[in-house]
Amino acid sequence: MKEISIYDYYAFGYNYNNWRSGCAGKKVSEVLADLKEYIKNITALELQVTVQVIEPLNEIVKSLEKLKGEDVIPADRATRIEGVIEGADKTLDAELQLKTVLSVTPKRFNIDMLLASPKKLLAQNSWDVLSENAKMDFSQATRCIAMSLSTAAAFHLMRCVEEMVKMLYLDFIKQKRMTNPMWASMIDKLRNKNQPKPSSELLDQLDMIRANFRNPTQHPQKYYDIDEAQDLLNSSIVAINGICREIARHNSI
Repeated sequence: MKEISIYDYYAFGYNYNNWRSGCAGKKVSEVLADLKEYIKNITALELQVTVQVIEPLNEIVKSLEKLKGEDVIPADRATRIEGVIEGADKTLDAELQLKTVLSVTPKRFNIDMLLASPKKLLAQNSWDVLSENAKMDFSQATRCIAMSLSTAAAFHLMRCVEEMVKMLYLDFIKQKRMTNPMWASMIDKLRNKNQPKPSSELLDQLDMIRANFRNPTQHPQKYYDIDEAQDLLNSSIVAINGICREIARHNSI
């Protein structure tokens, strides 16, 4: 899926009549600017059939670039441009009718943060502690929430938190590490470790998330609604921030 602003379609429609009004008597520089904007918009809006229909305009642009900008566009060139744009009108109209815009509905979290700046949802400096996998899963989860894909969001959140539990485990456990550490066994290992070790409050919270959310999320009959997904995002943020603080504290000792 590609993000395209609704305003881009509005702007295209607003300018379209100007492009269709003809270019006879206009300066070459003015016509060039209009043509390039027209071609750019058709391409950016991914109107693939129309792109093929207006292909002759690319050659016309190249020919106009060889002329002086202050000159008036030659009549034959103006006629040809108008013919291409008019000829593409029905194709453009038909192709635009096939386009559907999905509008993102408001959520309890800031939409811009969910879609573009997920690190701003975490405490300061937490993002830098996350592994690349954790960053990817957290970003996917927030985008899923923005788009109301609640169960998918929960799935990615649990992957992210489990990855961070593993980071916590590897940071505190330096010897006799498990070959295939699982969430529950990592928590047990951290609980039974001599000092220094993570706070019991954090370990309790991580174990609660495992039992109440991670395991049920794996069940094929479990589905989340958008409020449940946002609640889980909130709990995951608290857990992730707590893990990052514990790792920072441990490394400062």
